[in-house]
Amino acid sequence: MKKVLLFFSLFLLLSCKKSSVPVENFDFSDCCCPHATIYLQPYEDFSRREAEKLIPILEEHFCDLLYGHWEFKVLNPISLPDNSKVQEKSKYKAITILHSEEKLVKEGVMIGLTHKDICADAHNVKDYGIVGMSFSPGNVCIVSDKRLSNKSDYWKPIIHEFIHAFYGAKHCPNDDPRCLMKDAKGKGTFRIQNYLCDSCKQ
Repeated sequence: MKKVLLFFSLFLLLSCKKSSVPVENFDFSDCCCPHATIYLQPYEDFSRREAEKLIPILEEHFCDLLYGHWEFKVLNPISLPDNSKVQEKSKYKAITILHSEEKLVKEGVMIGLTHKDICADAHNVKDYGIVGMSFSPGNVCIVSDKRLSNKSDYWKPIIHEFIHAFYGAKHCPNDDPRCLMKDAKGKGTFRIQNYLCDSCKQ
């Protein structure tokens, strides 16, 4: 009997790791897995094709790092909110973009994607340039690759902001420089961040 229960537990864990079944069609009544449809919302000159190319990368890393079922859908590009533009600067207020996304998203989690420079009042600086922001907990995020030295690291702040939003998680309590949930504290560190520490896995 113990062997049967152990096998069932292992089967449940493995089956909940990744599925090709659309989230809305999956029966979660007997499964404790977290799950969400994640809507990628391109802004301005961030093309739909660029967003679609991100999907296999995000699927791979979400599967490796996060326990659950995740389905990605790409929305058509839209303009950044007019009132998010910082006057006389080529920056856009992240908080304003998030409030705009809240009005758009009906279900799941929306992740805004942009090449534009986004900002927030942080580190005692007005309109400080940032890579991403989310409401935590919440269902909206905005992530920019403008300040990433390596554009191939784009998936890292996306996962960072998703974890803030979906799980309501805070920054890494261990301040582990390699953990994806480390607080950048005004310094870009995504180059060396590539995993979740044991504390953040919880």
